[in-house]
Amino acid sequence: MAGFLQTRTIHKRLFLTALMLALTCLLPSNPAMAQARAQAESPEATKPEKLFKSDEVMKITLKGPWRQIIKNKKSQDPYPATLEYTDNLGQSVSIPLTLGRRGLTRQQVCRFPPIKLRFKPEDVKDTIFRGQESLKMVTHCDAEERWEQYYVKEFVIYQIYRHMTDLSFRARPLSVTYVDSDNDSAQDPRFAFLIEDDSDVAKHNDIKKLDLVEIRPSQLQAEYASRVALFQYIIANVDYETTIGPKGSNCCHNARLFGLSPDENIYAIPYDFDSSGAVDTHYAAPNKFLPIKYVTQRLYRGFCVHNPTMEAMRQEFLANEQAIYTIVRDQTLLTEHSRNNLLDYLQESFAILRDDAKYDKLIIQKCRK
Repeated sequence: MAGFLQTRTIHKRLFLTALMLALTCLLPSNPAMAQARAQAESPEATKPEKLFKSDEVMKITLKGPWRQIIKNKKSQDPYPATLEYTDNLGQSVSIPLTLGRRGLTRQQVCRFPPIKLRFKPEDVKDTIFRGQESLKMVTHCDAEERWEQYYVKEFVIYQIYRHMTDLSFRARPLSVTYVDSDNDSAQDPRFAFLIEDDSDVAKHNDIKKLDLVEIRPSQLQAEYASRVALFQYIIANVDYETTIGPKGSNCCHNARLFGLSPDENIYAIPYDFDSSGAVDTHYAAPNKFLPIKYVTQRLYRGFCVHNPTMEAMRQEFLANEQAIYTIVRDQTLLTEHSRNNLLDYLQESFAILRDDAKYDKLIIQKCRK
């Protein structure tokens, strides 16, 4: 009798197990649960979001010998430092790195110079900085608020150009607390931003960096060259070159060359917009050989060989006019004064683009042969 009851119990358990399996198969699948399970099983799920995937202001602390860096204006040597931040899980992260002065004009006029951050791959593994080895950091330059607003406006210009094309340098805004490692003194947090390294620009656009001394305008990809020239006109920036660099350097000035071939369809991707009329830094001045006296004066610097593609680019910018204004209005780091000045300046440029006669006279007829 006991054996009979035991056998009956086993059969009952087997029946219930089979019934549950059958009901599971009949239930409708849950895509959200399946997606969450797949993400959890993915190796990327445990990694933080990459640095330039977000426009959110990142809070960091940089500990280094800042008094030495500021004082030693002629030294480009790297200094040991530490970068600290809190990750998205609330854990503190500390990364060793080196800091060095960089830049030309800003290094001469700024009390607090632009900085280059250099990392070792093993030190940034599994952090938001993974894959980064060298990054340019644009700093506040000096203590007054106007200095900081210069670079907030420049950051906004990076955002605008990013809106127009993926073939651009991405930028990440920062709130930086600078701590001097010699005496542990700390400054109040200041605005700064990081500029994407050119190797990452090449990677996420499936193109190559090109190290060339000089190229012909006809080697530039025509539509892209027109977009760059028109964008630079809109922000009134003449501090760039897309076919040649400074004497003794590779091409170009405030632009980097990319493409699949060194012979044609080359993209000269621009960066550094602090000398533009839209930013209007008090230290910026146009090249003495150009027919303008102030950086706020617009001067078209595109090439005539690209004129056939200009109308399409003109319409592209006009179609994005309101979106560009929205980028400016939504930037909470701008003061009301800076925001209004930038909007007014951009609106003047778009008024020229809408006026056929002015567009022809000030842009098409001013092209470089």
